[in-house]
Amino acid sequence: MSSTRSLVGQLADSFVDVIQKVDAEIGENRTYGPGIGPHDEDDQIDSLVQAVTQRDLFDGLISTAKSDVSTVRYPGGQAADLYLEADEKSEYCEAKLFRFQKANGNPYAREFSKVFNPFQDRNPRSFIHDVNKLAAAEIQSTKSFLGMYYRPVEGAGTEITGEEIADKFAADVTHWTDHSIEVDNVVPFSGLQHEVHHRGAVLTWTLESGK
Repeated sequence: MSSTRSLVGQLADSFVDVIQKVDAEIGENRTYGPGIGPHDEDDQIDSLVQAVTQRDLFDGLISTAKSDVSTVRYPGGQAADLYLEADEKSEYCEAKLFRFQKANGNPYAREFSKVFNPFQDRNPRSFIHDVNKLAAAEIQSTKSFLGMYYRPVEGAGTEITGEEIADKFAADVTHWTDHSIEVDNVVPFSGLQHEVHHRGAVLTWTLESGK
């Protein structure tokens, strides 16, 4: 996409600039193989943010739930996954892995449910309910959402692009909640070292005003 409305949409471009470096340096996650793909959500997001910060690719403040939980908290005692400040703007962002295959290539039904299940409103809360949570928060900052989508290389789902999965999630939010989100940025990546978690896209959305 040629332009973004959100700070996290800008950050998505920077994530793709550094993802191969992070992939090479992050190391293996237990027995699941090399690279960033097998790591959990907090480690992936925090490692990418650290790399972006080290290279001065984002002109502003970025805090993650792993690096500074006090900064990502907002009124009501809840917390987002990212907090961003730049250009006199502030933004709270929820993030989720869109990783629907296990490291061995088998389908990962639990991870699919953690994104799309409209009935999963308790821990682990689905991403649809993360939208509800942040949308209901009494904060004046922009509310945004980020997904790390790992597109299958083999098997079911190989044909599903980042744009398609981003549109699908936005449509599901509209269908299952009282809120609407708009696709903000979709930035493809490829060439990662894990044979299953090898390619994909960074996806971002923004909460539509008043919704």
